[in-house]
Amino acid sequence: MTVTLNYPIKAIILLAFTIWIIKLNTWKWRGTLLTLFISGFLLYNSSPQSPHIKESTTSISGTVISPVTKTDSTIRVILENQSSDDKLMLQYFTDGGDAEEIMSRLKYGASCEVNGVQRPPDSATNPGEFNYRTYLSHQGIHSEIIINTPSQLLCDGSSYLHQIYKVRQAIIERTSNVVGKAAFPWASALVFGDSSLLDEKLLEWFRDFNLSHILAISGLHVGLFVGGLFFVLFRSGLATVEQTRYSLLLIIPCYCFIAGAEPSVLRASFMALLLTGLSFTRFKMNVSDILSVAALLLLWFNPDYLYHLGFQFSFLVTFALLLSKPLILSQHPLAVAATISLVSQLSILSIQLHHFYEFNPLSLILNLIIVPYFSFFVIPFIILIVILCWIIPSLAGSLSGVFVQLHDAVLHWIIFISKGLNIQWIVGEFPPVWGCMYFLLFISMMRNWCKGLLKKAFTYGILMAALIMSYSVVPYLSRNGEVTMLDVGQGDAFVIELPHRKGIVMIDAAGPSVFSNNPSSIADNTIKPFLKSKGISKIDALFISHQDQDHSGSVEFLSSFLEVDDIFVSSFHDDNQESNRVKKEDILYVSGQPFTIIHPKVDQLDPNDNSLVIYTELGGRSWLFTGDISKEIEDELMNNYPELTADVLKVSHHGSRSSTSESWLRQISPEVALLSVGRDNRYGHPHHKVIEDLEQEGSIILRTDHHGAVKYLFNGEDGTFYTELTYNAERK
Repeated sequence: MTVTLNYPIKAIILLAFTIWIIKLNTWKWRGTLLTLFISGFLLYNSSPQSPHIKESTTSISGTVISPVTKTDSTIRVILENQSSDDKLMLQYFTDGGDAEEIMSRLKYGASCEVNGVQRPPDSATNPGEFNYRTYLSHQGIHSEIIINTPSQLLCDGSSYLHQIYKVRQAIIERTSNVVGKAAFPWASALVFGDSSLLDEKLLEWFRDFNLSHILAISGLHVGLFVGGLFFVLFRSGLATVEQTRYSLLLIIPCYCFIAGAEPSVLRASFMALLLTGLSFTRFKMNVSDILSVAALLLLWFNPDYLYHLGFQFSFLVTFALLLSKPLILSQHPLAVAATISLVSQLSILSIQLHHFYEFNPLSLILNLIIVPYFSFFVIPFIILIVILCWIIPSLAGSLSGVFVQLHDAVLHWIIFISKGLNIQWIVGEFPPVWGCMYFLLFISMMRNWCKGLLKKAFTYGILMAALIMSYSVVPYLSRNGEVTMLDVGQGDAFVIELPHRKGIVMIDAAGPSVFSNNPSSIADNTIKPFLKSKGISKIDALFISHQDQDHSGSVEFLSSFLEVDDIFVSSFHDDNQESNRVKKEDILYVSGQPFTIIHPKVDQLDPNDNSLVIYTELGGRSWLFTGDISKEIEDELMNNYPELTADVLKVSHHGSRSSTSESWLRQISPEVALLSVGRDNRYGHPHHKVIEDLEQEGSIILRTDHHGAVKYLFNGEDGTFYTELTYNAERK
């Protein structure tokens, strides 16, 4: 059973709540509350991790404690182990075509017997990559169990929540049937909290301009819904003030549930319920206290919300706007929208940079157009259409058609005028210490701005910008350089960062298997996050060893998010793009760093044997990158370069038996052998004989399927190798 510290944390939350209720608003008690919060955070952050889990076949009795999540390839649901109270993720891959049968069994509250493979969730194997294991651990889930057939799952019973979820699903299905395919993705995003049906390019546009909050149901949506409901019931004369309040107390929880009950929705709904409930009494609380009580209630219910970005963003933005109320109310109405957008973005900027590495400084301009447009037209219109689906379906269908035509035209115009504003500032992974400094400057700026001390406020604003700029230039001041072998599965991708950020060089950019449904998956999920986490927005030179998918498949996608100055390929590379052709004995200098091409000179009539072989020296070590050359080409190289050696050898062809002969290893005599290879790949790479020969030679073997990404950090003529995964993690 996993040991957790939820009960001490809840005791701290209860004590903090008690102090707040007492209303001792002196700095002594505020300091006490702050101390309690910090203590609770440290206590929760130091909770013991779950015991190390090894992959094994097992039988588990569990209870379904979440609704089912279905994608194109998987069905997922959270189970609570009946014997230990641990939570785990049940996952079924839908290739077998039994999705409906599986879903019919997984009812909320059902007791299930599961026979499957239990394993730890996948961990990030590259810097900057999304870490699924950490994501689940922040929900108290430390393992997953995989089933392949319905026979591995037996379930019985359900709880009352299952019936409620069925009602929600019925509402969603009714809306989908009435409004049609064009309008439903917007209803799904803005009413039901699921934006996955929207076009991926459109979602990317919203992300580029920091507008994703519009598509995630938040306080804005809840506020518009509650305000609209109050207007309809009271202002229209349908109900008295008291009747309207009672109606709100009943309807708000229902809306919260239908909207998906994400932390931002829960926050806004709790606040609306507290405000409505207090209106029946003489007890007064200011809105910031109500916000704090909502936070305490949510954390009491689930301390894991502390790590939820929606929780962090929602409470930070709301708290910042509440503290800025005097400033907002004192401005001209036309300036209010700009101030709200500015304060909202600045309040979460450091967290955004920590997780997403970039932001668009010009997004504020688009916010001034998009936020009012969605607030006063799109969201109210969509909510009205969903309500009409149950009252006058024919009218809902007609209005949805009108909505789609108008909305598509407006959105097309906005996207058109935004083309010149899409300027991404790639800062890199903003460290927490820098984030704390940013928050201190932000608080100082807002305090002075609210007091009318504009010069001081402007000075602190300049310091905030200077802080972010300072972090952006840190790599250009550092004497350190890095060579990183990314874990791209069965393929190659190396990134070389020269000292003082004088230049960025890539050798190969693997794509996924040719059978993959998403040809940009490695570029989007591995290469792009890594480069952005490092603050890299430009590649000075990209060497492509040869045209195989596992070495060049991501090249065309790199140009979509960064600048690539030069691409170098062999003279015999079958390439229709405008690339620089290089051949044996060419020496290419990238910001003064020489890269010597020692193969090929003549066409070998085979893509693998035409691979570029590149020699360079970095961090006091000699490096040899060999692409996918065979033993025959190794023999040729030994004949042409009898003195050739290398401290670090990129083992050819992922450790295939057709490469890396014993004589080659004896001559090269590598201290370190780098193997980029996919886990459990169907080719059987690396071959056991290659590994034996490397071990016999005394080479240190670093391989991506065991170690994840491998990094060589150097300063001057000395450096050290690091791996993304620890020894235990690699063995699982």
